[in-house]
Amino acid sequence: GEIKTIHLELKMIAEVGLIGVPNAGKSSLLKCLTKANPKIANYPFTTLFPNLGTLLTHDREIIIADIPGLISGASQGEGLGFDFLKHIERTKILIHLVSASRLSEDCWKEYQMIVKEIKESDYEIINKRRITILSKSDLITSDEEDKILSFFRTNGIDIFSLSSFTNKGISILIEKILLQLT
Repeated sequence: GEIKTIHLELKMIAEVGLIGVPNAGKSSLLKCLTKANPKIANYPFTTLFPNLGTLLTHDREIIIADIPGLISGASQGEGLGFDFLKHIERTKILIHLVSASRLSEDCWKEYQMIVKEIKESDYEIINKRRITILSKSDLITSDEEDKILSFFRTNGIDIFSLSSFTNKGISILIEKILLQLT
């Protein structure tokens, strides 16, 4: 007989990947959309490995992956950047969470940093379909929310607000996910 060592690599872990900086609300959103029970805490890097959950709709089951937060330099291997970017590659579409707990200019910088990291990575990520959401909208006033949304839209980014805490925008997000996957 022969002995062979074979290395297999899973190329698809989920249909939807949740991306953003640490503490952007990815785990809270996963918990809100699915019956997953990821660790949620108010400190960075709560999630160290992807958490998976299943979104049940009227006619299908959609696997969603909560990808650990990206930091500046991830595309050069900072932190566990290579591993996290590799997980992002293993999804069909991305939901990019931008936390509302910052000023509009800071939200924009956070968004741009994530885009830069996925653009500079060695993985096929930048051309994936993306849904951009302003997460944690329950933490700001409606005037602050409007200002941030307007700032993004002025810069050509289609964005809407969402709160995993109050369920605001969840049904809109599910509709957008279903449209992207058809």
